[in-house]
Amino acid sequence: MRVLFITGKGGVGKSAISSATALKLAELGYETLLMSTDPAHTLSDLFETRIGAEETKISKNLDAVQVDVVHEVTKHYSEIMDFITKVLKARKIDEILAYEIANFPGITGAAALLKLLRYLEDKTHDVYILDMVPSGDALRILYLPFIFSKFSRRFMKLFAPFVEIGKPIPAIANIPLPSKELIETEVQLLEMLEKIHSYMVDPKITSLRIIMNPDSFSIENAKRTLIQACIYGLNTDLVIVNKILPEELAESYLSEWYKIQRDYLYRCELEFNPIPIKKVKLLNKEVKGLESIKTLANEIFGDDDPAKVYYEGKPMQIVQGDEGLKIILKVPHVKRDELEIERYGDELLIHLNTFIGKSVVILPLPAVAYKFSLKKAKIIKDELHIYFGEAHE
Repeated sequence: MRVLFITGKGGVGKSAISSATALKLAELGYETLLMSTDPAHTLSDLFETRIGAEETKISKNLDAVQVDVVHEVTKHYSEIMDFITKVLKARKIDEILAYEIANFPGITGAAALLKLLRYLEDKTHDVYILDMVPSGDALRILYLPFIFSKFSRRFMKLFAPFVEIGKPIPAIANIPLPSKELIETEVQLLEMLEKIHSYMVDPKITSLRIIMNPDSFSIENAKRTLIQACIYGLNTDLVIVNKILPEELAESYLSEWYKIQRDYLYRCELEFNPIPIKKVKLLNKEVKGLESIKTLANEIFGDDDPAKVYYEGKPMQIVQGDEGLKIILKVPHVKRDELEIERYGDELLIHLNTFIGKSVVILPLPAVAYKFSLKKAKIIKDELHIYFGEAHE
């Protein structure tokens, strides 16, 4: 069983690539389910058929579903939102505002993950592909099992004893307290989030795949996504660079774009190493309908099996200890005298002097690094160890 989360900056073609991946898997004989959490309903446009909240048969071995997150939340978790709203109203918060706050960021994303869990436990398919919302929101959704788990545990410590011994729950400061039924729902929700978390951090089951275009904004967005994924414990096994201008345009009106893209492609190989990169040329027409999706699938994967794990490991590790922070990066074939490191605000600049010239790797730092200063760096067995400590040290 495999789960593929596919994300990227808006406009890079992640829905098209998600669809192409799903179609390729289906052609290889995998029972495949393509799920979209993007409210834009792009899958219906791509496949030229209506895809709704119930599974739609697209082709042999391929089903698709558009997750109706509002319906999922209302059907399964409305009692939790109603309780949070009551608490907020008791604190004299306007009712409309209380409902907005209760629908805290990511609740709809959590519903999508829990719907995925139900599919996984029922073992309905061999491969599940999630066409995620743009990467910033997608990573917040994927982090929900971590955040909600902590919230749920605090919640349970407060109220679970009353449920266990069957006593009425006492009032606290005029705040409405949860019923036994609500706490039981919360317990069930916590257990489900812990289950989906166990699937997500298993690299044999789940992979994150990042889609980008060969431009600076897309690359920077992809790097931030990769760093967040490393922090969350998700295995990124493949990067796909989409919409590359073909060689026949090298001498055309788009020649300058062609040259710029080649520079960005080299930068991608440098900055995302050792994660494999697939390069996908810009097709000569819009991706729409089964035939064009199939053409895109062959362009991406050829004879490859998209279900395989392309890479397992962490290209970057973040280790925090009592004395500060250490970031470890894979830098094969690089010597200490070939690089120079400096910090600029919330980014780390790694200057490389390679055999083809100078280049700069810009690494966005995780939030935990803000309170530390850059101290030193070492190369140990093809790994760059960057040390941060307190500013006064």
